[in-house]
Amino acid sequence: MIANATGGYGRKAAFFALGLVLGVAVPACGWAFGWFAPLSLEAVMALGVLCCCIVWWVASVFPEAVTALIMVVLFIAVCGVPTETALSAFASSTWWLLVAAFALGFGMQRCGLMRRMANAILRRFPRTFSMQAAGLMAAGTLIGPFIPSLSAKATMLAPLTLGISDSMGYARKSRPAEGLFLAMFTGLRNVGPAVISASIIGYGLVATLPAEVAARFDMLHWFLGMLPWFIFVMAGCYLTIVALYAPRKTANTASAADATDGADSATATAAPSAEAVGEGEGRTPMTVAEKRMAVIMVCCIGLWVTEPLHGIGSHLVALGAMVAMLIGQVVPLKELRAGIAWESLIFIGCVLGLASVFASLGIDRWIVGACAPAFEALAQSPYLFILGICVATILLRFIIVSEMAYINIFMAFMVPLSVSLGISPWVVGVSIYAVVNPWFVLYQNPIYLTAYYATEGKMVRQSVMARYCGLYLGICIAGLMISIPYWQFLGLI
Repeated sequence: MIANATGGYGRKAAFFALGLVLGVAVPACGWAFGWFAPLSLEAVMALGVLCCCIVWWVASVFPEAVTALIMVVLFIAVCGVPTETALSAFASSTWWLLVAAFALGFGMQRCGLMRRMANAILRRFPRTFSMQAAGLMAAGTLIGPFIPSLSAKATMLAPLTLGISDSMGYARKSRPAEGLFLAMFTGLRNVGPAVISASIIGYGLVATLPAEVAARFDMLHWFLGMLPWFIFVMAGCYLTIVALYAPRKTANTASAADATDGADSATATAAPSAEAVGEGEGRTPMTVAEKRMAVIMVCCIGLWVTEPLHGIGSHLVALGAMVAMLIGQVVPLKELRAGIAWESLIFIGCVLGLASVFASLGIDRWIVGACAPAFEALAQSPYLFILGICVATILLRFIIVSEMAYINIFMAFMVPLSVSLGISPWVVGVSIYAVVNPWFVLYQNPIYLTAYYATEGKMVRQSVMARYCGLYLGICIAGLMISIPYWQFLGLI
């Protein structure tokens, strides 16, 4: 034990030093050799701070929230970023939606409604990993067009997925549990690029297109244009998840090693068996707290679905549901205070502020502008052109955190370029949209953050999720490649 502890401290000390070295070397070398011209010195130092913090996050040198707070303090004290800019995400709709999501998830879990819902799903699908994964992907896909907020859908489906996994007897952070999480997440995410109304990003992308292009792509023609990509990616994700994450045996007979692969043994032994699900459990009368919580969630989801009609933001709906939950005494305030992972919310608020920090320093526009000449060189082949867009998007999303900000900035450069090259700006936009959501590190993807922390980080291992992210992006890029002949047939390329 002592040797292991010493080795752990030594590893953290090494990565701590590596982060500091990179944090100093990147801005110093960049400034000395003019790599980052015409960025200001403050902007270059901010890039150094981010490099340092990325190393510390990857190596878990400090708890995530601690590193995030260090980053914010350095942005303010060293890089001259105004406090209200560095901490702007704490006043954003996304952060408050997450606060409410944590509260609603805890309320559903405490009153038993979440488990009852999981049991209801289990009774309608065969109790096999492959069928439950198919059901979760179908759920995300079917509700996708009706709720424009990906965060709201993740808020609703992630805790439900955890309940299903527990009910099937899968240990938390085991391979099957992580497979169900990925089925849920990719299901709700894949429908985004295929259906405009499935995400606010779709509406934002339409706004970046020239008027004549936007008029051509109504909801039906948008979906038809993305149909080959959607079919390929959905099938590819499902088959990959089943192949990689399905348990070697059924939940009832799996060996202990398989059931607890990568998971806490305490969590594994606490997980109920699948036999306990569906027969007697979930068919008992609902408690008063469950009934109240069910009414609250039905109203909440109804308002999310009809957001285009009434215009009330999803974060306001979620906060209203949280208030109703407290007034209805579904959860006592004292328990709610202890049940919310506040350190996770601090981390999320700090990293979401990166978008505002880099926008204020001009880093985002400088990066995209520097990449524009490379795309002109790739324009000789539509395959290379779209592949270049995808690779640039994946790499730049390590720095430009906001998906919407990235799409707006990138499209500002790419629309006139694509028109001059005879490529529809819609093709460029959906190609970006298809891969704009990597989650190699937690801070990259607010939607993934929502899903991850809606289960309080107890369902999956981030290292495993990061490895699958590479496979997922590869599937998305392959889907774009096979769509090119179809787009050429439609006259878009």
